[in-house]
Amino acid sequence: MVRVIKSAVKCYKKKTKKTVGGKTKIYEYNQYLIPLKKSDDLECSEDVFILSQKQLNELTGREVSDLNDYFEDLKGYQGNVEEYENSIAELEWKKSELSKSYQDLVTKNAKTNKKLKLEAQRAKDLEETNQKILKGIEAKELKYQDLKKKYEFELEKNRVMEEEINLQKDKDIWSTLKSRLGSSGKKEQDEEDK
Repeated sequence: MVRVIKSAVKCYKKKTKKTVGGKTKIYEYNQYLIPLKKSDDLECSEDVFILSQKQLNELTGREVSDLNDYFEDLKGYQGNVEEYENSIAELEWKKSELSKSYQDLVTKNAKTNKKLKLEAQRAKDLEETNQKILKGIEAKELKYQDLKKKYEFELEKNRVMEEEINLQKDKDIWSTLKSRLGSSGKKEQDEEDK
């Protein structure tokens, strides 16, 4: 418990004589005394801190007579400070947990971004390969169309040639028949003529 002890500062002049270099000099200075009562219940070796009434009023914003109420309010504030410290400790723990979660999310995001970049590159490579294959197919399609036209042309040419050959064969067969018939008819006429 905080106690305020009230006492007045007493001043008096003190003189001392000193001999310096063979001459005696008298020095005078102020001596301060703060008397305490036995009822203040202070021990002899105990440290005390002294504030003037003016400083105490500036510090607390109250008169000396209201200081006991002021210190009671401070005790209440001390309880509030403990609650705030507990809240701060809890918030610090939550902050550290959120930081861990955030770091995990950042790591997952980095991995996902890396995978996305790899997949995007793979898709780009596949698209380029697809374009090359399509160009190859188009070139082969054009070549196929040319070959098909040549084939159809050669097939038509072959059909025409076969027809000509067949016609020629038919002509040859008829001419052979005619010539054979003609020669056998000549033989018969020759035999008849004989």
